[in-house]
Amino acid sequence: MISPALIGLASPLVAVAGIYLLIRCISALWKIISPAVKYRFPAGDGPYRINLPVGGRYLVSVVIPAMTFITGVSYFSARFAVMARPSGVALEYRSYGRSLFRASRTDMSGKKSFPLGAFECTAAGDVEITCLNPEAIRESFQLEVSPHVPAPYLVFLILTTILSSFMAVGGTIFGILWLAGKL
Repeated sequence: MISPALIGLASPLVAVAGIYLLIRCISALWKIISPAVKYRFPAGDGPYRINLPVGGRYLVSVVIPAMTFITGVSYFSARFAVMARPSGVALEYRSYGRSLFRASRTDMSGKKSFPLGAFECTAAGDVEITCLNPEAIRESFQLEVSPHVPAPYLVFLILTTILSSFMAVGGTIFGILWLAGKL
C-alpha cells in the first residue's frame, strides 16, 4: 500500500505535470484546428498560387459556410491539377472520393472542411493548384489547402489530453485531501 505521505508529496508534482501537459496538448490541438499554413480561395478563379513553407503532404478540402444545411455532394467529384512552380513539374493529386471514414473539421466560426484529396510536395516552394471542373463546387463554397495531420498523431494527442486532464484534476484533489488530513 502507498503511504499517505507519499501521496501528499507526489500529488502536487502530478498536478503540475498534468497542467503542463494539458497546456502543450491544447496548443497542439489548436494548431490542428487552425493551422498556420492554410490557404482559402474560390474554386472558379483559375490557377491559384500558394507558397508552402515545408515539404510534406497537403490536403485539399472544400470549406462550407456556417449555417449551410443542404450541401449536396457534387464537390466530391472535383478534380485538381497541382504543379510546382517555377519548374512546372506536375505533382500527383490523389482524390479521396466520397468515403464514410473521412473526418470533417469545423473551425471556431462554424465553417466545415471536408477533405477532397491530397498531394505530396517534396520541397518547400510555390505550388499552383487549379480546379479542373469548378462547376462541381458551389460559388459560396471555398477550397482550402492545409497540412495533413496523420491519424496516429491525432489519436495520441487526444489520449494524452485526456490523461493530462486526469493528472491535473486528480493531483489537485489528492493534494487538497492530504492537506485537509483526509488521507
